[in-house]
Amino acid sequence: MKLRITKQEDELSFYGHGKLLLIGEYFVLDGAQALAVPTKFGQSLRVKELHSSENILYWIALDNKNKPWLQFTFDKETLTCLNTSQEEAKDLNTILNAARDLNPEFLSDAKDIAVETCLEFPRDWGLGSSSTLIHCIAKWANVDGYTLLQNSIGGSGYDVACAAHDSAILYQLINKQPETVAVNWKPVFSDKIFFTHLGKKQSSPQAIKNYRELIKDKTYGVNELTRITEAILQCSDLKVFEELINEHETIVGSQLKQIKVKDSLFTDYWGSVKSLGAWGGDFVMLTNERSEAELKEYLAAKNITTVFKWDEIIFENQS
Repeated sequence: MKLRITKQEDELSFYGHGKLLLIGEYFVLDGAQALAVPTKFGQSLRVKELHSSENILYWIALDNKNKPWLQFTFDKETLTCLNTSQEEAKDLNTILNAARDLNPEFLSDAKDIAVETCLEFPRDWGLGSSSTLIHCIAKWANVDGYTLLQNSIGGSGYDVACAAHDSAILYQLINKQPETVAVNWKPVFSDKIFFTHLGKKQSSPQAIKNYRELIKDKTYGVNELTRITEAILQCSDLKVFEELINEHETIVGSQLKQIKVKDSLFTDYWGSVKSLGAWGGDFVMLTNERSEAELKEYLAAKNITTVFKWDEIIFENQS
């Protein structure tokens, strides 16, 4: 699909950071205080108004290699997709309709619109292709990102909050309303923390469904994970940090009745390993007091090659 864009037309541009949930997975949905960090990889959204007035919204999504992976044509009035019935079009229809419900002026002008999104990370990394999109659309429609999320695809909202921040955040749902606090948090031992992608993309909705069905009383998990978040914020010793994330893994694993990632994949690893986000896939966090080369050699032997140091993936405001 060729987008009919000329240089004279005004362009709007929006951007959202990807996210890593370090502490609080699953139980953040029920009030645990979570600690999350924005990543250097995110998603942009560009909007151009066209000269034509055919009631059309053109949408093209580019992956991290700048290759189109979605191309949609919507009726701008009904937001019905005209060229496909695939699931992504239905999800986008839901989000755009929710945005217009919140702001009836959104997409109400006569001109056709061309939208281009561009991911900075592979779609299977789980860094927030949906949450960064929600954030960008909310900014474009001039509506609240958390409300847009709840009125469309749902979720805890920490990821949408991360998209909007340039520092670590504490995130908590209090009486089902989000409370986000930006924190200047970078451990003194951050050079000993690494992140690696397991290459096993997990379904967040399915993981949440399993959590909901399995754990009826969330009180213990909520209280314990909140305690660990508060302790980690004050932590200045790597060994104490490792004890805290090991405890976190034990609590979540026992509640979910699942094997910890270290016990399933890294039984011979010398440091600590913690799942991030949906258990069993996406990213894990590792502590490492040996050389970076030795860590990468160990992971390569397990066919794991996507490895980042803290400073290579975590976004920090330099101003």
